[in-house]
Amino acid sequence: MTPLFTDLHITDFRGIQDLKLSGFNRVNLIVGENNTGKTTLLEALALCAAPQEAGNLLQRFRLSSGVSNPGRWLQRDGSTAKCSNISLGGDNRVAGVVLCKQSETSFPKSKDEPMKETQSPGNGRLWHNISHPRLRIRTVAVQHRTPQDLVIDFSTAVRSKQGEQELESLLHAVDDRIKAVRLDYEGDNRQPYISADIGLSERVPISQLGQGVNRLIAIFCELLGQRPAICFIDEIENGLHHTVLKRIWQGIAEVAERLDIQVFATTHRRECLEAAHHCFEERKSCDFRVVQLYRVREQIDGRVLDREHIEAAVESEIEVRG
Repeated sequence: MTPLFTDLHITDFRGIQDLKLSGFNRVNLIVGENNTGKTTLLEALALCAAPQEAGNLLQRFRLSSGVSNPGRWLQRDGSTAKCSNISLGGDNRVAGVVLCKQSETSFPKSKDEPMKETQSPGNGRLWHNISHPRLRIRTVAVQHRTPQDLVIDFSTAVRSKQGEQELESLLHAVDDRIKAVRLDYEGDNRQPYISADIGLSERVPISQLGQGVNRLIAIFCELLGQRPAICFIDEIENGLHHTVLKRIWQGIAEVAERLDIQVFATTHRRECLEAAHHCFEERKSCDFRVVQLYRVREQIDGRVLDREHIEAAVESEIEVRG
């Protein structure tokens, strides 16, 4: 399958002056030292991929409580440019947005790419190209889901027979002990919980199957229920022990391929990068890329690494901690 987007160009957005990246694939892991723009890159991708959801941008990846207008920091501080520009390309699709200050009444127009104004994050003005494909995006929460929230996500994911079969197939591909998953009830108040058939005399609550399986079920349920075109996961390793990271990546690889989802994730841990590399190294498809961000003369720059260069970067202990 061809990845949805392969190329990105950002100018004057947050801390990024001018950044071009080319070579994204189905699953992309963003790494880099602190203050190299990993979360900013996710924001730019999300804003450009789904400008119709721009109003939720500021809550997707950052805490904004106590700040009256966090949107005023979207345009690069000190820039003399009137507008910030973000463009995505690939798979015969072109997406572009222009973000300007509220005081700007116009922006450089192009006859080849007519633009339409839409809702803006913060108090600026946002335009997107009229030919922009309308895409569903999803930000997967890094926090562990409460048992109640997980039951709701599970019910949504398995509402159709196809969804139930896909969930069980995905889980079995990652953990062959799992034959089926169902809702069970316990106690006088009939509290629902998710249980799994792992070949024992009775089904076992998924809470007994380990941290990695619980996180995978949460991710699978969310993506099966929402079926986005693009999924974003900031700090994918958050709260997970390093021993379960490879299983998490096996699950992400399966769900991305089967549901035709493009994934962009960030990490601060070398163990997460190594787990992802080893996971995709064992797969036949070469659909994994590492996006390395770094600073050159106080400017953010980056490159997209393919399998050969990922292996070299892992061996040379590429810096990923922030």
